[in-house]
Amino acid sequence: TWMLLSPSLLIFAAAAATAAAELRGNNAQIGWMAGKWRSEFSGKIFWPTVPTMTFGEELHILEAPSARSASLQFLNFSARAWSHSTKDHFHDEWGFLTVDATGNATLMTAGNNGFTTYEVGTVEPNKLVLTLKDIGRISFSRDLPVEDLRRTFIRHDDRYMEQILEMRTATHPKSGYLEHTRVIYTKKKDQ
Repeated sequence: TWMLLSPSLLIFAAAAATAAAELRGNNAQIGWMAGKWRSEFSGKIFWPTVPTMTFGEELHILEAPSARSASLQFLNFSARAWSHSTKDHFHDEWGFLTVDATGNATLMTAGNNGFTTYEVGTVEPNKLVLTLKDIGRISFSRDLPVEDLRRTFIRHDDRYMEQILEMRTATHPKSGYLEHTRVIYTKKKDQ
């Protein structure tokens, strides 16, 4: 049987089908990351020069509109973090994430802390590990220069995803990485 649909419902259905079709491309390899994720208080900050503290964070990883001139499909990436106890704003990150046909991933971010990052890695089942390829910073930032960074996303199940950020600055550690943050997100139900 045929049903008559309003033009606005047809446009909505076509847009939803297009969005789903676009995600079926190379970015489908990280489809488990797509969505809106939130942690009210499970984030932990660790660093030798700052007290350990708890934070909340909301993470959005959603399809970006395709540019006609680009042959790549990107996902928008945004994160907003705040102090759990005082609700003070910590930082924001905005950027783009994409994966090629062989599972090589790239994340480019800009943050309101004066840093930009270019991170690369390889997609594994339920896991994405990215390492710093390049970093930019404004000349008058007060933070210690970050020299290396590793960002790991782990899918625990359909409802929970974890992000671990490890890094090395000019002073800590001398080699390798130290864990800086760890947060477990719950997928928001408005998906």
